[in-house]
Amino acid sequence: MTLEELLHEPPARLDALPIGLLANLQTQAQSHLAQASQIVAILHGVFSRRYAAGLNTTGTHRRIDGDYEIRIEVPKNVAWDQAKLAAAIETIRDWGENPADYVDTKLSVSETSYKAWPPAIRDLFTPARTVKPGKKKFEVALAQKEAA
Repeated sequence: MTLEELLHEPPARLDALPIGLLANLQTQAQSHLAQASQIVAILHGVFSRRYAAGLNTTGTHRRIDGDYEIRIEVPKNVAWDQAKLAAAIETIRDWGENPADYVDTKLSVSETSYKAWPPAIRDLFTPARTVKPGKKKFEVALAQKEAA
């Protein structure tokens, strides 16, 4: 079976494939993915050099090349100085205003820190903690055979 054929097979048939074939298809797919990522990066470089050289303003820009219109999106990435934000929030509080009217606050706890805390502190925070499983990852390799 090829990767192309894989796209057209029903799940029940795919679920019955031997592990050796699945492992081979996975290796091929990962190779294609790596190659495709490299090609996308190369093309991005070409478009950047050709149509966006010196373009540093955020927003949408358009370039015409023959019969094609190239639309270039330059996103705005904003970073806030946390210490200066904290000072501004305190100033708003001092004015008698509610900082929540102006600033979104997201609290988070490092999992490494949480695990290292003393039990009393950890118990205080545990009710606020939810653990959700992430996306599963699979690696397939031939098992090491033990010598007899």
